[in-house]
Amino acid sequence: MNYQPSLPEHNDNVSHQHPVREFFILVAGVLVFVFIGYWALGVVVDVAVDHLSSEQEGQLFSELDIDWGFDEESMSEEQARLQDLVDAFKPCLSLPYPITVSLLKSEMVNAMAVPGGKMVVFSGLLDALSSTNGLMFILAHELGHFKNRDHLRLMGRGIVLSILAMLAFGGDSGISDILASTINLRTAKYSQTRESQADKTALKALQCHFGHVGGATELFETLQNQKEGVDLALLHYFDTHPELQQRIDDLHRLSQELGYRQDRVHPLAF
Repeated sequence: MNYQPSLPEHNDNVSHQHPVREFFILVAGVLVFVFIGYWALGVVVDVAVDHLSSEQEGQLFSELDIDWGFDEESMSEEQARLQDLVDAFKPCLSLPYPITVSLLKSEMVNAMAVPGGKMVVFSGLLDALSSTNGLMFILAHELGHFKNRDHLRLMGRGIVLSILAMLAFGGDSGISDILASTINLRTAKYSQTRESQADKTALKALQCHFGHVGGATELFETLQNQKEGVDLALLHYFDTHPELQQRIDDLHRLSQELGYRQDRVHPLAF
């Protein structure tokens, strides 16, 4: 009898599934793991932030030195006036620590809360507003982020996202970038919720300080009127802020619910 070599009928070392199907199953499993990990670690971030004292935050970020890349002009008088406006909210907002304001020369129409009790205001914001009430709403909005520790929560989630993407696919992987973009949709939705809460805090602070909420929607209406080109309704889902008209409508609705009235605003003098 001559021996004739042949392959076994069943080879346990060879998959009998289509490789494309196996690839999608593997990717789906990794994505489920990453999303669950992101959600769980996000909860951990919130708990850690809630237990982080203002003194501990100050110590952690006391050496924070950010190169904003903008031309910092000497605006001591304007910066001092902004500081006075922020300090005027002390009776209306229970803040965890004093807030220091920095004014930077830039065309950006924005302000931001920075860890460690620092608020950055870009001079473009002053150019876009015509009333003190409208400016103070934006300042109160950023103070709302400090009050709710949103700046720390979002920074913590950003760190978690970067770590999970790196662990799942490696730091230089294109798939890692796709994963980060996908989770950023969820992060953006979370951020939009925090932005809406900060708007609510600012509205109450404006009512507390002025006795009315005139000027609350000034910046959003100005930006809405300046929008050019085709307005893609879905774009705001990829942004960290709610859509402009939605914010305007929400503020009007909330004002009515709380019984807040509109009244004459004070001209902005900067």
